[in-house]
Amino acid sequence: MRFIDLFCGIGGFHQALARLGMECVFACDRDEACRRAYESNYGLRPAGDILEVAPDSLPDFDVLCAGFPCQSFSKAGHRRGFDDDRGNLFFSICRIAAAKSPSYMILENVRNLASHDSGNTWRVIRESLESLGYETYAEPLILNARDFGVPQNRERVIILCKRSDLGGVPPRPETPKKRPRVRLDSVVDISSAGGLSGKMKVVERVWDEFVRTLVANGVAAPKFPVWTDWWDADGDVQDKSAFYEKYEAWIEKNRAFYRSNALILDPWLARSRSEPQWFGAVRKFEWQAGDFRPDDGMDKVLWTARGSGIRAKRPDYAPTLVAISQVPVYGPLGRKLTARELLRLQSFPDSFKYEERHVYRQVGNSVNVDVIERCARFLIRGEPLWYCEPR
Repeated sequence: MRFIDLFCGIGGFHQALARLGMECVFACDRDEACRRAYESNYGLRPAGDILEVAPDSLPDFDVLCAGFPCQSFSKAGHRRGFDDDRGNLFFSICRIAAAKSPSYMILENVRNLASHDSGNTWRVIRESLESLGYETYAEPLILNARDFGVPQNRERVIILCKRSDLGGVPPRPETPKKRPRVRLDSVVDISSAGGLSGKMKVVERVWDEFVRTLVANGVAAPKFPVWTDWWDADGDVQDKSAFYEKYEAWIEKNRAFYRSNALILDPWLARSRSEPQWFGAVRKFEWQAGDFRPDDGMDKVLWTARGSGIRAKRPDYAPTLVAISQVPVYGPLGRKLTARELLRLQSFPDSFKYEERHVYRQVGNSVNVDVIERCARFLIRGEPLWYCEPR
């Protein structure tokens, strides 16, 4: 079978369908760095802007794949949907499908697509596909990479389409009630050296002391985001009164926590504020690793420096990889996950060639290869979606 790879990125769809012996006959992506990576790995130079692709000029193919741009549907974007030019790129897919009538389509987008604009965005997508003669599910199919044994929490909308004259899509699969066990250390190179430096090293040291101070004094892990700027002051925001009104419950929890533990926290607070690099969002801390354990510290968790602060969780699986510089720190080794390890979290083989400068953004934008492979087997070959009965 032959397929095309629209908005191809670094080729997650290509990897998945090539595993099934399929041949890619066309790819396109506006990003030059993605086109270089694609050509380097697959020997096929992608075209550029899809808006410049003439559908009638494409070779015949059986499967249309597209991880169409998600900015207009993403929680991180403006949620403008089809009012956004990037959202309208979906109709470029429709234009090609109308001209070439492939047997199948596999499309991917962010989870928020399912609820965007109170469901209207999904309704327009589904009705557009049905008007072209394709059957898909009435409700968005939301799949998580963790359910496929991948140690990454990554929910995505997967749109499986089959041309109506070929019969219906397989019965809608049910999400497993229990997930397979996943282990982040299965993708981590334990022998890989490295470490943190600069502000990240300061952040690690400061919050490690915080956690160990609480553990040593029998203080329970806070169940809310900690923001030290609001413990004994009014925070670093321009309109403090409006911010307080909006987040009063959270702020008062912080202040009550500080008042109850000031005796043990004051020395730590003074030392932390004396660190020149401990400023901004890193002063906010979310412990999402459950109850404290006797030996807990930052070396026992996976933590990420986000725009909203530091978030720590148990190192059993990674949070959703994103296309910005939020590379998780693997506490047991005291370093960020490497580019190769991030590629493994998207199920790319170690033979994949990449450019260090661009790969972090590219990985965050990619589809997960294992998930797409299972979807293709399910849609086209009628195989079970899941590898085995969930444990």
